[in-house]
Amino acid sequence: MSKPRLAHVVLGGCEGCYVSLLDAGEGLLDLLGKVELVASPILAEDDLTECDVVIVEGAVTTEMDERKLLAARAASKTLIALGSCAVLGGIGGLRNLYPTREVLEDVYGEDKPSEGLPKLTRRVKALSDVVEVDISIPGCAPETEAIISALTNVVEGRDLDLPRRNLCDECAREKRALLEPTAEFLTDAVYGIMELDEIDPALCFLEQGVICMGPMTREGCGALCTGAGVPCRGCHGPSRHDFEQGAKMIDALAAVLPAGAIMFLDDLVGTGYRFSMPVSVFPEAYDHGGDEDA
Repeated sequence: MSKPRLAHVVLGGCEGCYVSLLDAGEGLLDLLGKVELVASPILAEDDLTECDVVIVEGAVTTEMDERKLLAARAASKTLIALGSCAVLGGIGGLRNLYPTREVLEDVYGEDKPSEGLPKLTRRVKALSDVVEVDISIPGCAPETEAIISALTNVVEGRDLDLPRRNLCDECAREKRALLEPTAEFLTDAVYGIMELDEIDPALCFLEQGVICMGPMTREGCGALCTGAGVPCRGCHGPSRHDFEQGAKMIDALAAVLPAGAIMFLDDLVGTGYRFSMPVSVFPEAYDHGGDEDA
């Protein structure tokens, strides 16, 4: 029997997911022994005809991205959205807060070049906004083992179940009062990690007044950030698709913060929707100039 045909397509993003895949080392060689790799950033030529599995990383940020994604969907039996940009829209999705014209002028000035640049879409989109996605592997970037495990399961015809609990369940930091809804847990301020003279390395960030997206974020990364002394920023997206990651976090914080305190966050929207704005109900910026191409 012929080997399954595997393709890897990269859209708008940093290609960190691709680096995470390459980090598999010998494990990647084992996977490649089971498939025929027909398209990839490392191949001189791509062949997207009749693929069994196509991995797509990156968000749809340009019209070229959209054409590549449609071609990948048409060619594939199974399409995998790899990484937070593909699944959620990613950090680049914060562009949706501004009209495209303003974004280009901010980068290039009023005399923005008209040639040599791919035409931007009016907003950044997750893959699921454009095509049907069969499997989603979130993370910025996804853990190498998670990528290899998912690809191996798909190639060998096994089901893939993603974690559904939130990050707090795999975070080793101690929760002394977080799980007990008492008045003593109320705090009067919100801090960034650089604003505190000392941070307890073993205690939950939220119990120290530091915003952490763990309660509203899917587990699966091994809580690497919180273990390294950095609060979760939500790159795995919500543990369920039926709630707004940012709005739920704001709602939860409102229960333990005095009225208005949360509004003193320097970047409230960027904290709650850093990776998931394109798949949220948050309104996109509308250019009242009426130029859809701007």
